[in-house]
Amino acid sequence: MTFVATSLGIPPARVFGVATFYAHFALEPKGKYVVRLCDGTACHVKRSEPILEAIRQRLGVSEKRKTTPDQLFTVETVACLGACGLAPALVINEDVHGQMTPQHAVELLDEIVHKEAQ
Repeated sequence: MTFVATSLGIPPARVFGVATFYAHFALEPKGKYVVRLCDGTACHVKRSEPILEAIRQRLGVSEKRKTTPDQLFTVETVACLGACGLAPALVINEDVHGQMTPQHAVELLDEIVHKEAQ
């Protein structure tokens, strides 16, 4: 951020303000697979919270530590994925998975772990 601020001739605080305002910017590295679980109204009502708990437990991450130590996964919640008809919905990188359950979410993660181990 200091490099960008110096290059643009603006205060570093201004760069920090922009970087922390927009959700697509991150101050910490993200994993190879970014897992985004919707917690919008439709997904929340259809029980997205137990899915989040199962994902975090399987990967050993938390609300504060969102990325696995091996940098393979980052887990995030989002306000809406725009897939309310598929609620509860989960996106892994660009792949949308609907009507998710805790068990199915863990199975998806296990498939990725297995694929990466080969």
